[in-house]
Formats: sequence, C-alpha cells, structure tokens
Amino acid sequence: MRCLIQLLRGTFIGIALLIMAGPAWASEPDAAYYHDGPLAGSLKSDKPLPIYVENSDHLWNRLFAAFYMRPSNLPSVKGGKRIQRIEGGDVIDFYGWSKTTYWSEPVVTARLNRLLDEYLEQGGSAMIDDRLRRSVLLRDMWAAYDYFIGQNIRRKGTVSDRATRDVLCRKLARVIRSLALPNQAIGMLPDTYAKALASGQFNTATPLNPKQNYLPTGLLTKPDEWVEIDFFQPDIHEDLSNRFITLHTRSYRARSYFRIFYRFPEGRQQLVQYLKLLDQEGIDWKRAAQNGFIFLKKDAPQIPVGTEVALVQFMMALNRELQPTPTRIVESIRMRNYVSTDGSEKEVTNTGHGMNVMEYTLKRQLLFDNLRAGGLRREPDNEELYRVIFQGDRDPDWGHDGRTVLFQQCVNCHMSPKATRTGVHSFASIVNMGGFDAGAQLGVAVPLSPEKSTTRGRRAAKWKTGHETYRRLLEHLGR
Repeated sequence: MRCLIQLLRGTFIGIALLIMAGPAWASEPDAAYYHDGPLAGSLKSDKPLPIYVENSDHLWNRLFAAFYMRPSNLPSVKGGKRIQRIEGGDVIDFYGWSKTTYWSEPVVTARLNRLLDEYLEQGGSAMIDDRLRRSVLLRDMWAAYDYFIGQNIRRKGTVSDRATRDVLCRKLARVIRSLALPNQAIGMLPDTYAKALASGQFNTATPLNPKQNYLPTGLLTKPDEWVEIDFFQPDIHEDLSNRFITLHTRSYRARSYFRIFYRFPEGRQQLVQYLKLLDQEGIDWKRAAQNGFIFLKKDAPQIPVGTEVALVQFMMALNRELQPTPTRIVESIRMRNYVSTDGSEKEVTNTGHGMNVMEYTLKRQLLFDNLRAGGLRREPDNEELYRVIFQGDRDPDWGHDGRTVLFQQCVNCHMSPKATRTGVHSFASIVNMGGFDAGAQLGVAVPLSPEKSTTRGRRAAKWKTGHETYRRLLEHLGR
C-alpha cells in the first residue's frame, strides 16, 4: 500500500511539474530534424512525415513529401566538404529555384506522376474531410503548380522537360480543383493569429530579452497602436491592377498576401506626424525622379527608439469557382524591434545591430493538432534557412547564398551597408524602395484607416487573376 501511495504521489508530482513547465512541444525542437552539427536543419529520414494524418503512409503524406522533401549535396560551410542532406519537410516554401534541375529528373517526375495518378484515380480529395487540411494541401500543390508552369512560361530546359512539366501541371490543376472549398467553408477557416495568442505560448509585451517568444496582442485588432501602412491611393493613380502589390506578394505569385504594420512608442498619431515630416523633409525628390526609386536623404528624420515593425504573411485559398480568396491563416510573421536606431553593437540584440528579429512560421503538424500555438513556431535564431523569396531567373539550385541564418538575411536586406541602412533607412516599406515595377511611385507610405485594413488580400486576389500562372491554371482545366 505504501508503495502504491508513493507511486501515485510521484505521478501527481510529475503531472504538476509538466503543467508548470508547459507543453513539451512549445520548447523542444522537432525530433524529425537534426539540430546540431553539419546536418542541422535537415531531416533525419526521407520517409514521409505524419503531417496530414498520423499514418505516414497515407496518400496525402506521401504526396506532400514528394513535393516538399528533396536531397541536397552542399558543403555545410562555404568552401567545405559536400555533405548529403535531406531538406524540406514541414516548411512553407516549395524548394524550387530557377536553375534547379532536380524537378526535371526522370526519376523524380516519374514518382510525382505516379502519386498524382494515384490521387486522381482513387479520389484523393475524399480521403480527408477537413476544411483546414484541404485548404493547406491545396496551397501546397498550388505552389508546385506555379513553379512548374513558371518554368514553362520562361521556356526553361529542353522541349522534353517542358512537355513533362505540362503533364504534371495538368494533373496538379485537377488536384487543386478537387480540393477547392465553397466560400462559406473558406470563411470558417480559423483566425490562427488569435489562436496563437490564446494558446499562452507567447509573451504579449515587448520583451527586453530577445530569446522570449513574442507576439503582440493588438497587432491585428488595435489600429491606434499597430498601424497598417500601404501605398494604396486610388484617387491619384489609375493603374490599380498592377500597382500597390508588395514585392513579397509578387514573389509568392499572390498565393499569399502580406500586411505591414508599424508601432511607434506613442501610438498612431506619432506615426502619422512622423510620416508627414518624412514626406516634407526626408525625400531626395530629384534623385528619385532620375532613378525611378524613392530615396531618403542622409539626414532624414529618424524613427523613435522602440519602434516595431511586423510583416505578416497570410494564406490565399481558391473557392469552388477557382477565385483566389484571402484567409486568416498566418503562414509567417517577421517581427523587428529597434533597441537603437544607429545600428549600435553595444546594445544587447540578437542581430548585433541594435535590432531584434523574430520569425515565426506555419508548422502543419501544430496547425492540424487542434491549432496548437496557432500553428506557429519560432525559427531558431542560429539555424540556417534557405531563401526562396526574391529569387530571380538566374538563381542556381538552393539560391545564391545557400543556407544562411535568419539574422544575416535580415541584416543584408534591411541594414546593409551598415553605414547607410540603419533606423529609418532600413525601412524598405516606408518609401516603397521597390521602384516603379513594385508599386506606384508615391513617396512615403500611407497609414491605412481601420475600415481599409482588408484591402491587401482583395487586391492580391485581383492581381493573381491577371497573372499568366493563373490563366494557365484555368486553361489546364478547360476553362
């Protein structure tokens, strides 16, 4: 009896400790991946992951793995010895670059064709009756379709390569159509940011310690604190179909839409006044007119210390009529907090440049497990990641830079060279630095009023319907 009491006591203590510590999944790294050494960030096995259902051999898991897991043979460090790795898995990007040949290899295309045939012949869309899983698998297959058809549009590879891609695209188009949801079902997809906050897994006050997971409560609900910015000014510009679309949205071919938020320490009015001052005193208009880009003056008015920026990526769906439709499912969030505005290394930040950076990405296994943490997991600060976004037509397999840590990607884009890209000069979105081809040349960003906060998704959807990849999708379905 005493032994039984001690056993029960030990069990209760263990349970109490687990409750106090929080769920293991919130802090423990994903066991499917290596986290140390030259294999860090790669998968331990090439077997399908239990993503869509617990059975790894389920057709949906096998189909997903065929498109989102692939081998690499790159040095773990530049100039080092090549090492075999298995990349991908539960990632948000399809690993295809313009000069990638992997997706044209006969053994690869044969495997993809077999799986797509199995799905179409066995009625794969009916195997899982869950709107969330259906919408995400559609998203995953849509990304693959856009990559393959994009390669054909650019006439990449041989005639045989293009013919093989066309066959794959026709099958992918049918898979995509089979997964499309009615508008009512899309409208019932969850608000995953709200679920993330409700999970209690994130610090909601700006942390002094950058190691703390942080997502602010008012990001999408308090426009007087977190102000969405845009260049959308239809009253002074007529080209609404091709303008006012962020570079990020364009890079994802509008399968995602992005929203950008600024938070100034004193709220919306401080930001509004600052943007007016920047417009009046901070722009080199002569240089902008000569070069087609907006340029800030070296002595442009500076942002206040404590300014925060959030870039939020949301998933697009396709309805039964195959119309792109915005959802509230968050695919990624990148947070930046300015501890200093001069790039000072003396401040304790995780970038070493006066700026803290945190990135959270969608993990399907969390999303499909009762929306744990809203499906979001923070990317490790020191783990190297591949960059697919903003890759051009001449980029080699795995991109020009291969794997680079998140901070280096942020610093390269927003704070390099250090002498000229600090503080406000690191805000590419504040003056539309993408130039004429990436949105209307309208100078300083405009704060959106709360009632216009949903326009990003609608404009991205409209832009997509005019893009060649979308027209080809309809053609492959006989529309």
